[in-house]
Amino acid sequence: MKRVLVTGASGFVGSRFVRAMHDRYELLTPSHSEFDITSPQMLEQYVAEHRPQVILHLAAISNTGYCEQHPEESYATNVQGVENLAIVAARYGAKFLFFSSDQVYNGNREKGLLDEDVPVMPENHYGRHKLLAEQRALELCDCSVALRATWMYDSRCAGLPVHDNFVLNIKRAVEENRTLSFATREYRGITWIDEVVENLPHTFSLPAGVYNFGAENTLNTYETACAYCDMLGVDSARVVVADTERFPLHERNISISMRKAREASGGAIEFSDTLEGLRKYEACVASGR
Repeated sequence: MKRVLVTGASGFVGSRFVRAMHDRYELLTPSHSEFDITSPQMLEQYVAEHRPQVILHLAAISNTGYCEQHPEESYATNVQGVENLAIVAARYGAKFLFFSSDQVYNGNREKGLLDEDVPVMPENHYGRHKLLAEQRALELCDCSVALRATWMYDSRCAGLPVHDNFVLNIKRAVEENRTLSFATREYRGITWIDEVVENLPHTFSLPAGVYNFGAENTLNTYETACAYCDMLGVDSARVVVADTERFPLHERNISISMRKAREASGGAIEFSDTLEGLRKYEACVASGR
């Protein structure tokens, strides 16, 4: 049974991965007090003692607004933390996987689904720090895999953390009889967390490199919200407002192509597109999941 060290095991993604995979892997889930990614000495001691074969790094500061206001803290966690883990992974021969973000594409002007080889020019601290973390990890550990994740969603589940997300925000607006604004000049994938968790084990055998990781989507965010309202049987006009002014300098396209990961995994990594994922999620909710 493969020994997998999971950082951020109590977080949104980590808690669901641990719940789903506890009987498939020998999971190491140290607390922050046991495994502080900003402390190279602590990482060295823990990895030397436990010798994981895979380090799955899911801990991060992922709030883009917070990172913009606290760039030094974002850098320490999202860049230096990754550097520290990459060094210790290389030293002890562990595969190193971590979440980057589709936000690395937020300065791109290209249209359509974006491949990993397109030059990126992120426009906020979070995106720049994630890009730098990718570069540093690949420099420091030749078996690093960076996964450019999308915006994710899930229901409220007993015992598991959840943050505001696309589906919860819309359902809350319906319940409270209020409207939400969604940008017509933004294109992005939105992914059900269950599919992220199901696909993560297939990333353990990917060749080193950078991979998009989540749902494809060619609709703008306003169109996606309208389509989801239709699935819920709700008149989108009473919930969703088109924001035509956001991102005035250029359309914000962070829609990812999954071609590279799909091919590199021999078809094992496969995500529903955003709308199909939402349909599967709603079917699961309706069945009493």
